[in-house]
Amino acid sequence: MSDIPFEFLSNFIAMVIPLFFVVFMLGKSDARKIILYFCWGIFAGVLAFNINNLLGGSVSQAERMTIAIAPMVEEICKGLPVLLFLNRKKYPRITLLIVFCAMTSGVGFSIQESMYYFTASSREVMDIALLIVRTLTTALMHGMVTAAFGIGLMLLQKQRSMLVPVILGLFALCATIHALFNLLMYTWLAWVSMLMPIVMFFAGWVFIRNTEYSENQINLGENE
Repeated sequence: MSDIPFEFLSNFIAMVIPLFFVVFMLGKSDARKIILYFCWGIFAGVLAFNINNLLGGSVSQAERMTIAIAPMVEEICKGLPVLLFLNRKKYPRITLLIVFCAMTSGVGFSIQESMYYFTASSREVMDIALLIVRTLTTALMHGMVTAAFGIGLMLLQKQRSMLVPVILGLFALCATIHALFNLLMYTWLAWVSMLMPIVMFFAGWVFIRNTEYSENQINLGENE
């Protein structure tokens, strides 16, 4: 096994197996689901790496891979298990849990990816600084774009008659945001790219707080 696949696989094993013990202890709580989605995100990093290499591993494909192929592959890999929330029997009403699980999947993916890039670096002091910048930008982007996919499914959960177009449209939107982030990062507008995930994070925070407030108001009205 070559060094890079071995690195991905070893990271996956080292993080996921201990987390499975935590999952077992948590039983059927929401925290259990969130941790399982985190584990999936770590696996999605391994999966997306291999698919990307299969679809465009040559040097001539590098730019096309960054802008066109990788964003769609990675968003599908991260977001696929989020579709489980569309099971009406298990989730008659989709709640904010879908957002937390989706974001956690993206975060798990970003950790796997960041560890790969740091391992491949020269491991100097500057690389630590770059890793910090990466976790505040690219890593956060992965989490928030997948969270946006969850938010979209939550807001459009009643559109069952057009479920397939909704899912494809959300995947396309997430991949477009991801591709735009990658594209701007290599231009003089890189500062806009770096601000994108931070803005998305605070927008998501506001959405969650407003949704929680609305749900609390509804619950109070039902109890009166």
